[in-house]
Amino acid sequence: MDFSKPDLAAVRTAAATIDARAVLALPLGQEPAAGRPAAALALWLDESVSTEELIAAAEARCAVREPRLHTFVPLYTTNHCDSECKMCSMRKGNARMERKFAGRDQILEQLGILYTHEGIRGVGFLTGEYQDKYTRLSTAFRIGWAMRSALDMGFERIYFNIGSMEPDEIAVLGEWVRPGEPVTMCVFQETYDRETYRRFMGTTPQDVPKANFDRRVVSFDRWLDAGFTYVNPGVLVGLHDDLAAELVDLVAHGAHLRERGATVDMSLPRMRPANASRDTTRIKDDEYLRLLAIVAFVCPEQRLVLTTREPQEFQDRAVGMAGVFSPGSPDVAPYRAGSQAQNDENTSQFLVADLRRPRHILSRLEAAGMPVDHFVDPAGTATVTIG
Repeated sequence: MDFSKPDLAAVRTAAATIDARAVLALPLGQEPAAGRPAAALALWLDESVSTEELIAAAEARCAVREPRLHTFVPLYTTNHCDSECKMCSMRKGNARMERKFAGRDQILEQLGILYTHEGIRGVGFLTGEYQDKYTRLSTAFRIGWAMRSALDMGFERIYFNIGSMEPDEIAVLGEWVRPGEPVTMCVFQETYDRETYRRFMGTTPQDVPKANFDRRVVSFDRWLDAGFTYVNPGVLVGLHDDLAAELVDLVAHGAHLRERGATVDMSLPRMRPANASRDTTRIKDDEYLRLLAIVAFVCPEQRLVLTTREPQEFQDRAVGMAGVFSPGSPDVAPYRAGSQAQNDENTSQFLVADLRRPRHILSRLEAAGMPVDHFVDPAGTATVTIG
């Protein structure tokens, strides 16, 4: 059965009957009787429960997971795109974007740099989304090859984010990877509100691929139908004004995928500066941390993905709730053997807040007592601490 959005009014009614502090007191493994979406909304709305309390409760639940953290680094293979998302500098109509494409040799070189110089064993492949079927199938084939190359090289975890996917496109990509392998589909809905989605992604699906809300939201179900297991839904925090509604829909989507037997990661990135695009977020740190804490608490087996979109100071406040830490750059083939990655405004999807090398970021976490799976520090044990 495909995912369908919950009735928000019904969830609000259920949430009004919930004692938020009783939810906080639930032992690990016990589900709230009213369901995860209603429990999440109750925690969001009850202002007597402080953000600090929610963070502490979420950290306690996350601390028992093994591994505590794992990592992957994003690898953009192109910034060409047929979509017109207003908040994204890769959109087709952005004449200021300098378009780039990484071929076979450059992709293999980038994988070698990440593996050897950064000690990374998890990688995420990204492209734009395309309109005509030939390009969509060709992209599925190309990214399938890239994933197979990474797995054969020794990478232990693969993510890919190439837009919505239909069954024939999944079949082409699936010629390169098997359902049992650790390959995670990332298809962020950006927003579950249809009106906001139309406003930012477009109104003509026949011309703009990402404007197809329904094809996007069922992509994970198509992936699971094909026998694969790993999925990563998400929302772009700040795109839609009603954070409570976004929280309910994302948690409901995660619950649906869990019921289908999926292993689920959750992403809630905030908007970052982007070339010729809407580039600010109205979501303040405390509100954002509250959102992260509720998702981490209510969905304890579904790992939050924390990235270097956020500065180091924020990372330190949020990392205890995360299950995946993803450092890196949204530029095309940006990694260099002996220096930090490139993040050029004219070629990147957006600008990140923290461009330290992945090995330096991850070794700092390990030095603070937080081991990171899929990372082998090339420099050995670091000695710095988080504080």
